[in-house]
Amino acid sequence: MQCNICGGTAFTDMPKRPAVRCTDCGSLERTRVAALHIAEDLRPASGSHILHFAPERGLSVLLREIGGPNYRAVDIDPPRYPGLGVERFDLCEDVYDLPLDRYDLIVHNHVLEHLEGNYSAILLRLARSLSDTGTMLFSVPILPGGFTDELMVGTLDDKLQRFGPSLHVRRFGTETLQRTLGMLFPIPDSHDLRDRFDEALLARCNIPPHHWTNFTGATVFRLRKQDLRC
Repeated sequence: MQCNICGGTAFTDMPKRPAVRCTDCGSLERTRVAALHIAEDLRPASGSHILHFAPERGLSVLLREIGGPNYRAVDIDPPRYPGLGVERFDLCEDVYDLPLDRYDLIVHNHVLEHLEGNYSAILLRLARSLSDTGTMLFSVPILPGGFTDELMVGTLDDKLQRFGPSLHVRRFGTETLQRTLGMLFPIPDSHDLRDRFDEALLARCNIPPHHWTNFTGATVFRLRKQDLRC
């Protein structure tokens, strides 16, 4: 097994997920799947305009090599990402400041579940910032069961008590995927990563088989603005 982002061959455990985090670049299953979409399929041109939220270290290096000065890394808390040149950006306040029809690639992994605002409106506006040929890649935690969404007024301690240290204010579930994200853009009833990538490649990149044919937190959705239902 080898990380397809940095070439690392050692992986450490995550809770209930043995040997999935690359010890060199920190990539997880979802990060490596996103990198497969970028490097093996989308193959953005050099100098592409790229917007990367909550930038993963290894993926940030890969995208910066592609975009050069047109790569932009942003997050609500830039000090969490030392050395990556991250600008402060609050998706709930700043999303409407983004230019329309600009970005060739927008990437965000496990961001929507944290947003204390209307995630649908934010996702739609991000899509409208894509160029005519642009693609948004994103993932969210997807758990068995239904969907919950709770915006809470209170202190940080109040929110930690309610949501725990992950501060996930919403929960995406397999049983309601079509009635949540699927109402914004078409999502197939079934998912098979092998439709895009060879099984041997997935195994080599340390993408565990249960992510191949199930909607999970490592499922990376691809969205173009032409795909929007509204």
